[in-house]
Amino acid sequence: MNNALSRRLLGLVAGASACLLALGAHAAPGEWVNGVTAIPTPKEPPTFALPVATPLANPAREAWAQQDPKQRLVYNVSRPTLTLMPGGPPADRAAPAVILIPGGGYQFLAMDNEGYDVAKRLSPLGVRVFILKYRTLPLPDSFDGFKAALAATFQRGEGAEERARQIPYAVADAQAAIRAVRAHARDWGVDPARVGILGFSAGAMTTLGALQANAADARPDFAGMIYGPTESSTVPANAPPLFAALAADDRFFRSQDLSLIHNWRRAGGSVELHLYSAGGHGFASQPHGTTSDAWFDQYALWLKAMKFAP
Repeated sequence: MNNALSRRLLGLVAGASACLLALGAHAAPGEWVNGVTAIPTPKEPPTFALPVATPLANPAREAWAQQDPKQRLVYNVSRPTLTLMPGGPPADRAAPAVILIPGGGYQFLAMDNEGYDVAKRLSPLGVRVFILKYRTLPLPDSFDGFKAALAATFQRGEGAEERARQIPYAVADAQAAIRAVRAHARDWGVDPARVGILGFSAGAMTTLGALQANAADARPDFAGMIYGPTESSTVPANAPPLFAALAADDRFFRSQDLSLIHNWRRAGGSVELHLYSAGGHGFASQPHGTTSDAWFDQYALWLKAMKFAP
């Protein structure tokens, strides 16, 4: 990733952290961190190892935690993988593909809320679904160290520069995932001309990084960003169709303007934006009783209208 793009993404991370810190006087937005517990490594579906050009320095062991009984998190991911989710269209059909990119502030991946649970809703639409497990920020090799890092980020708004330095690794892994899906399209039952990505939070920032990098062989055919950045002046050439959803009270991105959407349109790209009055951050698979609960149904309609789903 070039230096200019890295600086732009650093600005996004710093802005999100400043917004979080400004909320410190109100009801603790990071209260959920106190309830995180360690869990054994669960059994996962088979994965495909992605190539790594630049390994992480001093990686600790990959480990899992749990935010509540239904929300599992994985951290210290040093070996990126791609999981082909079961279900979906018949294996002999060249179906459109969606690669899910979970968020977690580059410290962890929200594997249920923004991975497995979304995949279960996508697969019945006739889409081949993958989950990208991209590299996360190396943290202390202990659960206590993980919780301390969470508190620093989500309760005190610290560590923006460290997280920004992790973005190029995540973007490289997203690009590797797109290349892998196209390279194995015949084996995995994928239409190589309809490969999309859908990112959440930090995963949405990774999605934007992959779009702006605009590598010819790793450019998605369509993209979605759920509660991610909406402010940028950089639009890739031949910008692919973009779906964006955000709540107006999102504590990380609510201070951003909509310049990314405006510039996407000005560049001739197709864009669909859903700005909900409420819903906060992290509503992927968590109903809040707000209009943001409709994001998936609207995304599904968009996929069909754009011919990215049967």
